[in-house]
Amino acid sequence: MSTTDAETSSTVNPSADVPDLWFELPPGFMEFDLSEDSEERMLRMADAVDPLFATATPEQKFSLIVSGEYILQTMIAAGAEHVSSCLLRMSDGELSQGTLCVLVERPDTGPKNQDRQNSAKRTALQWRDLYPDAEVGLGTLPYGPAALCIREQNLLIPGALFGLDEPIPATVRQAQFCVPLTTGPGSALFVFMTEDIGHWSDYLDVLNGIMESVSADEPQGEKQV
Repeated sequence: MSTTDAETSSTVNPSADVPDLWFELPPGFMEFDLSEDSEERMLRMADAVDPLFATATPEQKFSLIVSGEYILQTMIAAGAEHVSSCLLRMSDGELSQGTLCVLVERPDTGPKNQDRQNSAKRTALQWRDLYPDAEVGLGTLPYGPAALCIREQNLLIPGALFGLDEPIPATVRQAQFCVPLTTGPGSALFVFMTEDIGHWSDYLDVLNGIMESVSADEPQGEKQV
């Protein structure tokens, strides 16, 4: 992948005195202001899409913007604390788009500290039961243990968004990482999804970099890529 911008850092639960964790977004990712007016955001995205997808038809550009906003609104409704979108040039020269979402799940009751390894194992077992066709496993990040699930979803985007009566089918592949927190009971759930399944192996390299950057400590500087 060819990218030249500097990496940026992001936090989960930045309103707290001490963020739960930090992670770095590689070049090509743009974090959304979740409080921004959706109409203003779509107009801004339209301005950005025009020069990047110059050969695309107006219908294709419209579909990209509207479906992206629908997914974003779904994530906000689910309680996302971070949402970012990427537009990357892949190794074959094609541009590709994906979305990253981070949610924090905290139990209402429970011990002050948690067994993070067993917590990750329990999540992996739950995912195996919920998604029998998915790839599910366990791993260890610099931040600590994590459960991983890769699966495909068939979405139905409301046709009304496109002026149609029937919903629009879309297939996305997503990777989700459940990372038990060091700050107390609960986990951070990182979810990345894209409709560009053909470039999935490229995206796995990008996701590995993001997850390897997850840390309890604030990054000391930005790296150039």
